Amino acid sequence: MSHVVNIQHIVYRTKFSRKVLPDHSKRMMFKYVFALCKDLGWYIKRINAAENHVHILINIGNEKPSVVAQKVKSNSSRVFSRHPLFPHFVGWAKRYASFSVSYAGMDGLIEYIKKQEEHHRTESFEQEMDRLFQENGYPDASEFLSDEDEEEEDQLEP
Repeated sequence: MSHVVNIQHIVYRTKFSRKVLPDHSKRMMFKYVFALCKDLGWYIKRINAAENHVHILINIGNEKPSVVAQKVKSNSSRVFSRHPLFPHFVGWAKRYASFSVSYAGMDGLIEYIKKQEEHHRTESFEQEMDRLFQENGYPDASEFLSDEDEEEEDQLEP
């Protein structure tokens, strides 16, 4: 049997980056996402969130990052949009970011993800994403942060 270690730092944001992930709801969110990923054979090393985005450090084995992001976002969106702990949650933005992480760099990233609340006192989500994209060889996160192809909730109704 083959053994694949494929550690990814996946970040996804709420639709329109709205601040709809209340602190008192995060524990339930983390438990749900952790259990979902475990059931699918992916192993979360660390998960944390701010009011408008989630960071997951995860070993996805031989799965594609796009499949992981799609399954986590679609399943959690279905649950959270109907859950009373998330009264204003309407879904995740279409885009996500996924960065490969070396095993040697994992401990530092675990600490970074743990301290999301602390670090967002001095750095906005947009600044954080620009920095992460630049650290990973991209000029900026403008496409990731764009709402251009998002639809307002009320436009989805017939």
